[in-house]
Amino acid sequence: MSNPFDDDISLATARPDDLSGIVRRIAAIEDELDRRGADPLIKEKEELRKTLKQQMLASGDDKVFDEVSEWEAVITERSFDDWNVNRLEQVLTQSQLARYVKRMVDESAIKEGIKNGDLSRPTLEKAGAVKKQPGTKALYVRKRK
Repeated sequence: MSNPFDDDISLATARPDDLSGIVRRIAAIEDELDRRGADPLIKEKEELRKTLKQQMLASGDDKVFDEVSEWEAVITERSFDDWNVNRLEQVLTQSQLARYVKRMVDESAIKEGIKNGDLSRPTLEKAGAVKKQPGTKALYVRKRK
């Protein structure tokens, strides 16, 4: 089956040094998605998924099967570990605590404190409590303005 987006460059044929060719290919794919109206379909699918989940949760159904498409929707409960630091302090040795338990800053709470005026970022910066660190590099592929 051929790729409907085929043009002069693809990931399989792109040379590592042909970065502008890769950008050109991404731009062509974005143009084709815009032309075909993929964005409205993606948005509609996400809205349908949201509605389906809400209705399944409200009705108590954990599985729905469509015989025509042979697709199913399944609600599964996810879990996560909730560690109790106080209990860990009681059962771990000091060296284990040092290796496995770290004090953490609640960054979202601090940002909220700065936002509501309870904390001052300049004061925190001056005290050495916070500083900007370089993060990972982000790649934006977009039409040039």
